[in-house]
Amino acid sequence: MRHEAMMASGGALMGLLFCFYASFPVRIVLIAVAAVLFVTGLFVLSGKLRRAVSTALLFLLIFSIYGTVWFYFHVDRLVALSGETVTVSGIVTDCNDSDYSEVTISGKIGGISGKAVVYLRGVSVSSGDRVTFEATISELTDSGGFNAKSYYYPKGIFVGCTASGDVTVTEATGIYAIYGKIRDFREKLTTTFCSYVGLNEGQLLSSMLCGTSDSLDDIVRTALNRSGIGHLLAVSGLHVSIVAALVAFVLRLLKAPRLVTFAVSEGIMALFVVFSGMRISAVRAFIMMTICLLAPIVRREYDIGASLGCTILIMLFVSPYSVADGAFLLSVSGVFGICVVEPAVSKAFSIKGKIRRTAISAACVWFCILPVSVFIFDEISLVSVLTNIVLTPFCTVALVLSLIFAACGTPAALSFLIEIAGFIARWVIKICEWISDLGFTYVPIKYDTVPVFVLSLTVAVVLVLLVSRNVRLTAFSAVTAFCASVALIFALGISDSGTTHLKIISDGDGYLVAVVQGGECIAVDSDGSYSENLGYILSEDGITAIDAVAILDNGIANYPGYLSLSVTPDMILFDTSASTHTSSKAELLKLTDGSTLSLGDAEIQLSSDYTSVTIGGKTIFITESEIPVGEYYIYIANGVCVTNIYGDVMVTKDGVEIEISSK
Repeated sequence: MRHEAMMASGGALMGLLFCFYASFPVRIVLIAVAAVLFVTGLFVLSGKLRRAVSTALLFLLIFSIYGTVWFYFHVDRLVALSGETVTVSGIVTDCNDSDYSEVTISGKIGGISGKAVVYLRGVSVSSGDRVTFEATISELTDSGGFNAKSYYYPKGIFVGCTASGDVTVTEATGIYAIYGKIRDFREKLTTTFCSYVGLNEGQLLSSMLCGTSDSLDDIVRTALNRSGIGHLLAVSGLHVSIVAALVAFVLRLLKAPRLVTFAVSEGIMALFVVFSGMRISAVRAFIMMTICLLAPIVRREYDIGASLGCTILIMLFVSPYSVADGAFLLSVSGVFGICVVEPAVSKAFSIKGKIRRTAISAACVWFCILPVSVFIFDEISLVSVLTNIVLTPFCTVALVLSLIFAACGTPAALSFLIEIAGFIARWVIKICEWISDLGFTYVPIKYDTVPVFVLSLTVAVVLVLLVSRNVRLTAFSAVTAFCASVALIFALGISDSGTTHLKIISDGDGYLVAVVQGGECIAVDSDGSYSENLGYILSEDGITAIDAVAILDNGIANYPGYLSLSVTPDMILFDTSASTHTSSKAELLKLTDGSTLSLGDAEIQLSSDYTSVTIGGKTIFITESEIPVGEYYIYIANGVCVTNIYGDVMVTKDGVEIEISSK
């Protein structure tokens, strides 16, 4: 049962991943190929290999068909409404409080069931409220390095809309009111934690407990990811297991019957999952814990491999696009490493002892999540195994203390618990920032060939296991594949070290120019609103130093956004005097017409009418005033971006992102 469940879930994952990224004709081809391979496998293969491969191919075929049909009824029909004004009515499942708030609505969109991200101006709503309004539907589009489809689709959100009339708001009642209260309590917890232990420490504890990592400082989040413990920010199996263990311990002391233990544990775990914001990794852990608690009741032996496989199938059937959720993939990959790979490796190499098993477990998890990480993250940690052995136990202690403090209602009498947790969090942050500053502890994944290369090697390692059935040989193959991947990354980095890149991002009403060479960068922002876009570039290119940021207009009002980036600029230049403004993070200077900046072989000239960048003898003009005279230019006006590079003229309403190399 264990192997069949794992192979079935693997086939389902592959089938839905193809459905997510492929067009409709390619999906049809995939279904045909899967059917042919399945039939061929039945006749060509034999024994255990035939059963394993046939199971995987069968579920690949089933879920490819299911994904194609599901996509049509749940996505295509909603996307087809783009440009139309329809009635939207549903429940607010998520919201950001502001005058121009972004909320998620689940309900009827033009009569079709689904979710949408909605922009409401000047309307106060809370989670659980019911809203009704007229809205214009729009397709989700990428912008400035932000991949809208990869972010929203796994959450079940397929369209966006803007309210075009009055919004009717009905306050939440019943279960929706309870949901709103839980969210309010979660937000209050963050404030309480910060008041006791400090901003960064409180946000870290809140992120680990509640999954509110969006509020965490970018510098701290980057340090945690580069140190290899960023997974602690995702409410996962660790958190749910702690809750289940605490509940089980209390019920054992009370000598509660097995059914009572099951019912109470389920209720409290479900409440915690809701409390954590229904994070997909927490849902995965909840289902697995349910199977674990249910097994002795129905008098079946619990097998964690079969449990993981069944959990994956259940979640993909309910929400097929969970397959593209990075948290889901990392969660199942990590559990697979701990519960399936580690026991097999320890047995094959006769590894005993708690410390050795812990080290092997951390290594197995890291190897299993690596193929997923290179597709999701812009950087991978090279010290993850060590930091998880050393730091994760301390973080677990801090998490347990925070959980007890929160469960008791945050009384002042127990404030010492959160203060101890805050002390641990403070030192974890300091250690991670120190590791991040070392530079050699992580490598950036900024080359498109790396994920493909790693995926190919992963497939090769899996084939070695299926054909040889030798765990030792497979382990050596995995280590070789890892070394080859790191060698490729460093080789690409060395070959690119002398190249200067120009990246231009525009949303149609402004622009960001980023000149990148190696790990350094200079940026020009037309109005100070592109700090978040520069953040994407920092992550993608592994930039460790920003020599300067020039803000051409309204810079004084918007420059703080650049001070919260994971890399702080050495200096920020404004179009007006900065003498009355100070910063401990960056030097603030006055920008004058005709100022020049340089990086490598690139020279940037700034003026009130345009920005010019000269790379390798080519001068590119970027302007919002009038189309310049020149061979290369980018002209932005009235929401339209006109690009002329190498004689190719392109007009777009969604802005433009180009990259020009000096080589």
